[in-house]
Amino acid sequence: MDLNGVLLGVFLLALAMAIVLYLPARLTRRAMHQVIRRFYEKEALDPDGARTLDELGLTPPNFLEKLSKPRDYKPTALRLLQQMEAVQMTQEGKLFLVEEKLHPSLRVSKLP
Repeated sequence: MDLNGVLLGVFLLALAMAIVLYLPARLTRRAMHQVIRRFYEKEALDPDGARTLDELGLTPPNFLEKLSKPRDYKPTALRLLQQMEAVQMTQEGKLFLVEEKLHPSLRVSKLP
C-alpha cells in the first residue's frame, strides 16, 4: 500500500469514529428537546399537572416495534432528564418537569 492509501484509511477510520461518537449524542439531545416539549404541551410542570408515560406519549416501544423502526432516543433522553432531576415522579408514578433544574439551553419558551 502506498502513502495515499494509508492516509485515506486513517481518514476514513477517523470519520467513522466521529460519526459513531457524534451521531448518538446529537440524536439524544434532539430527543431531550422533544421530551421537554411534550411536558410543556401536556402542562406537566408541577406535581398537580403530572402525567403518566402513556399520557405523555413516551411509552417505550415493544420488542416488535424496536425491530421494525429506527432507534427511539426518547427513553434515553427521559432517563437523562430524570438523572438531572429535571423530571421527577410523584407517589402515583406520574411525571412532571421541574423547569428550574433544566439547563438554560434546554428550556423552551412557553407554548402559545
